[in-house]
Amino acid sequence: MSTLRVDNLRGQTADGTNRYVVQVVEGSVSPKTATTSTSFITTGLEATITPSSTSNKILISVAMNGVYSPEADYVVFHIYKNDVNHHSFSTNVGQNGESDSSSVVHFYLDSPSTTSATKYTVYNRSGNGGSIGINNYGIGGDGSTRSTILLQEIAQ
Repeated sequence: MSTLRVDNLRGQTADGTNRYVVQVVEGSVSPKTATTSTSFITTGLEATITPSSTSNKILISVAMNGVYSPEADYVVFHIYKNDVNHHSFSTNVGQNGESDSSSVVHFYLDSPSTTSATKYTVYNRSGNGGSIGINNYGIGGDGSTRSTILLQEIAQ
C-alpha cells in the first residue's frame, strides 16, 4: 500500500503562472458625506492589508456610490497609502451642467514592496468649492447606500 503525504499543494493558474489571490480585505462606509473643501479630506473609506511577500501586488478596487456635485463642479478622489497621497482618479459628475449623483468604480494595482501593514484610504475634494460627497442616495434615503474598498493580495 502507498501513502501520499502533502504539506502544501499549489497548482499553476491557467496562464501558467503562479499568480493567485492570497488574501482579501474589505472596508466600507455608509454615512452621507458633504464638503466644499478644495483640499483633500478623508471619506472615511479605508482598509488595511499586511502582504505576505514583498514581491506580491495589491489590487485595489474602489466603488464610490452616490457621488454627487453641483453644476459646473466635479469630485476628485485620491488613494492615500499609509496617510501619504499615492494615486488619483476623478469623475465628471456635475460637469454636464446639472447637479448629478452617480457611482464611480476604480481599479489600481499597487506594488507595496513590504510585509508591513499597509493602509489604503480614499480622500476626496471639490474641484471648484461646490458641495460634493458620497453615499447621497439609496432606497432608504441618503446614507442608506455604501461605498467600498476591496484589497486583494496577488501572489507574483
